[in-house]
Amino acid sequence: MKLSQFITSSWPHLALPCLGAILCAFIALVGGASAGVTVILCVIIVGAAVAGVLLDYQRKRSFYADLAACIDDIEHPLWITEMVDGPDYLEGRLAYDALRTVSKAANDDVSEYRRQAQDYREYVETWVHEAKSPLAAAHLMLENLMEAVPADETGERLLGKTEALGEELDRVEGYIEQALFFARSESLDRDYLIRAYGLQKLVGDAVRANARVLMGAHVSPFRVGLDHTVFTDEKWMTFILGQLIQNSAKYAQGEGAEIVFTSRLIDEGRSSERIELEVRDNGCGVSESDLPRVFDRGFTGDNGRTGKRATGIGLYLVKRLCDKMGLTVRADSRAGEFFAVTIGFPTNKMHYFE
Repeated sequence: MKLSQFITSSWPHLALPCLGAILCAFIALVGGASAGVTVILCVIIVGAAVAGVLLDYQRKRSFYADLAACIDDIEHPLWITEMVDGPDYLEGRLAYDALRTVSKAANDDVSEYRRQAQDYREYVETWVHEAKSPLAAAHLMLENLMEAVPADETGERLLGKTEALGEELDRVEGYIEQALFFARSESLDRDYLIRAYGLQKLVGDAVRANARVLMGAHVSPFRVGLDHTVFTDEKWMTFILGQLIQNSAKYAQGEGAEIVFTSRLIDEGRSSERIELEVRDNGCGVSESDLPRVFDRGFTGDNGRTGKRATGIGLYLVKRLCDKMGLTVRADSRAGEFFAVTIGFPTNKMHYFE
């Protein structure tokens, strides 16, 4: 706090003594006092007022300066009372106590909400693990049923129905997996292991994990130039690529559907050097107006209103997890022609620990 600001805010403490000095000077002159005595009297009154304001400023400067510094620089405003010493004057002490009370109440609320969020996240994770058991059992029963189907026309119809049921079970399992990763995305730093992985392996694992989805949608995967090595977390990256694969399969357009994985080195030798992995399909794409919002939570666009069972969560999770891992992600598309998502991996692995 500057002295000029304090004086401006304390103008009544100066204005009133000045008015009093003028009144005393008038009375002194009327009473026959000499001009010298009158001037000395006015100087004493005004000087005492100025000295009082300066002393008051000296007492309050430290508290207000610390308060102003915390407002500008503190990482979290709820910590403000821990960063500022309590003042020794009444109005400052009242303000400090009020801040402390508000801060304590806010911190208590934040702690309670964090505890509730943690409990809910743990419940979701437990529920997901429990739900996987009956799903696995259902898959096993379907496999046994398919083996027992007779080789006749009735058996072919039954086989087609069991395969459709298997696809629906895969879809349920995918949604459950989404719930798990959504819950864990808040605590990614506690479940994150950075290592060097070849893009060929990462993409291959994701394709194999979603093979049934690709076959069901008649989408052919192609890998082009995936000879780069990136630093990332295998589990999270496999999930991200799986979401992109499922998204492409969902919006595939009949025969000749394909999804192409391509990598390239960008800005070699510069600080922005990175490896970009592009996942491109020849599906229905998205309109130019929808493209800026494809990563928004719950956004489905025009395509999501045509019975595609879109949830608007898959691409949102892709963006959220990439941001958490320090990766760049962008989308490009042309309606009716293609849709592409490009993920950028910084070549400096220390980038992930900033």
